[in-house]
Amino acid sequence: MASTVQCEVASLTHTGLLRDHNEDSLSVDKDLGLFIVADGMGGHRAGDVASKLAVEAVRERLRTMLPRTAEDTVSTTQAIRYAVDHANALIHQAALDRGESSGMGTTIALLLLRGRVGYVAHVGDSRVYRLRQGRLEAMTRDHSLLQAQVGAGLISGEEARHSHNRNLVTRALGIEAKTECDVTALELEAGDTFLLCSDGLNTMVDDEDIALTLRELEPNLALAVQCLVEIANDNGGHDNITVVGVRIRALEPASAARTGLFSRLLSWLFGKRD
Repeated sequence: MASTVQCEVASLTHTGLLRDHNEDSLSVDKDLGLFIVADGMGGHRAGDVASKLAVEAVRERLRTMLPRTAEDTVSTTQAIRYAVDHANALIHQAALDRGESSGMGTTIALLLLRGRVGYVAHVGDSRVYRLRQGRLEAMTRDHSLLQAQVGAGLISGEEARHSHNRNLVTRALGIEAKTECDVTALELEAGDTFLLCSDGLNTMVDDEDIALTLRELEPNLALAVQCLVEIANDNGGHDNITVVGVRIRALEPASAARTGLFSRLLSWLFGKRD
């Protein structure tokens, strides 16, 4: 079932200034309403293999597993978890089969738009933000050593921002045979802007500057995404940088969604027969 959400999308990935290759991957599927960012890790270019496997496996699995009705929140959440589990198994097995790829893994963050609901899912420290009425809010909570220390009260948020251990993740795809994916369902509003990013953006650009850029360049999402990548590089560009921006333009009215479902049911019951 195609997404019924009208949205504007812009995306950009950059190697950064210090790395010699890009281990990030992204996927934009407006028809499905699916947007993904993955940040690979592992030696001998294995990180880019892991991140590419992740986005391709999740996209293809969701294409076949999503329920036909957008209103089926439980089944949609289950489909996302199954798709991420499938990607994890593929990457883990690939790492076992290829000696040069041993230990490879990847983070993943995704946004799925279905009817009037958005699903945010992630493993690792790639993030999803939402800008609503000028206020930026993180929709994900990093699976990282630093986040665990902040949550336990061992260090402050300000200390975490300047720590040298910012890229130590506690969850990733492919590292273990099993992983756990956090999934959240959110009610969408016209005007919402979602930003998916690898940590190459948010380690170089403060949340305040991300919010300011999105607000000031609201009429031009593509320019906002480009400027965010440029700011990250201006601030050092220590890592690969990947950004996907999604702005909700219009939503299908709830009554229209129900009518569409009713029409499909009538078509199935009373359609052309042999």
